[in-house]
Amino acid sequence: MHAANINKLLDVKSEFGEKYATYWDQRDESDIQRTLRIQNQQTIKRLNQITNNEIAHNLDTVPNETAGKSGEVNESEEENWTESSAESDAESDTEVALRQTTNLASDEVGRLQIIDLSSTTALDILKLEIPIDQFNAIIEAANMDPVPTSAYASELSNALDKAPLSTRALRETLYDVGYRKDFDLVAHDDANFMEITIRYFLDLMSSPNSPLNKIMLERTAASCLIIYLVNQLFIANNDVIELGWLEREFYSTDRSKFDGVLFKVGKKSISPGLIEFSGGINDKTSSRKNSKDIEKLYSSMIKVMKDAKTDRMFCVRCYGHYIYFEKLLIFDDTMYRKIDATMEIPNTPRKLKAFIKEIPSILAWKEAVTSHALNLN
Repeated sequence: MHAANINKLLDVKSEFGEKYATYWDQRDESDIQRTLRIQNQQTIKRLNQITNNEIAHNLDTVPNETAGKSGEVNESEEENWTESSAESDAESDTEVALRQTTNLASDEVGRLQIIDLSSTTALDILKLEIPIDQFNAIIEAANMDPVPTSAYASELSNALDKAPLSTRALRETLYDVGYRKDFDLVAHDDANFMEITIRYFLDLMSSPNSPLNKIMLERTAASCLIIYLVNQLFIANNDVIELGWLEREFYSTDRSKFDGVLFKVGKKSISPGLIEFSGGINDKTSSRKNSKDIEKLYSSMIKVMKDAKTDRMFCVRCYGHYIYFEKLLIFDDTMYRKIDATMEIPNTPRKLKAFIKEIPSILAWKEAVTSHALNLN
């Protein structure tokens, strides 16, 4: 009877039998993996021993004035070799990351030997391919310094954020909290940009035939939106930044013309940034034209940076319903693109609130451009 019970338990069709068979299958697999690991470790040790013996033999046969005993390397030479090897590995890792990001379907600047830090996939690849301390150093170099917000601007932003989603409510809040008598253009440049642009978008939304919901070709969209916004952005810094618009040229970019050029005041040979429009609003500009404009813009920025011997340059792009505030920087001999701020052109109260939240990043980008222009000579 006891034997019958055992046979019943070991029946592969029973629940216990299935578990019993699975256990031995897993144990066999585990034994195989353990055997392979041991064999791999033994092989690696043997290869390491052969390599070290070969190196020692080569050192014995090559005269070395800086060596101590035959086959030994002095401490100074060992340190130099270690530093050189580390630098070579880091460069190789970055090149591997660049090659991988260039092959991404979404990549727009890889052909120019630029790694796009605004791409989540590119960031993941870079983080995997290079040491973490190097990755953190790149991110830190690419990040903008935060700009303190005035109490005036903070109070206005908070009030608008709490306002109902209606043009009338937002306008009432703007007038109740903003447009103060103690306003100062320079001290309150952040509040000024908010008041002017928010009022402008509210006017467009409330107009009988809002252009924000119509087809606007490139030049019309530029004059109504981008040119107006960027002029207001730099109005408190127009002693440093001069804006040139429509079909402007710059000597470092060969024969290319741009929709806008940021000049340093008094020095038309110095430019901290370029501006390019890729189509208008709702005009169905192709992504191919946008890609070509990005390549034109960044290849020109590379030329300007080379002539100016600087490690960074800025740009503004407009495509579809979005305006992008970007920069190109060089860190450890590798070029990186970073989109610092992105605003969707608001045609609804909800999108207007999203724009308000993005204003601090836009202002930080503007401060970075202004500071960079001051350092260019």
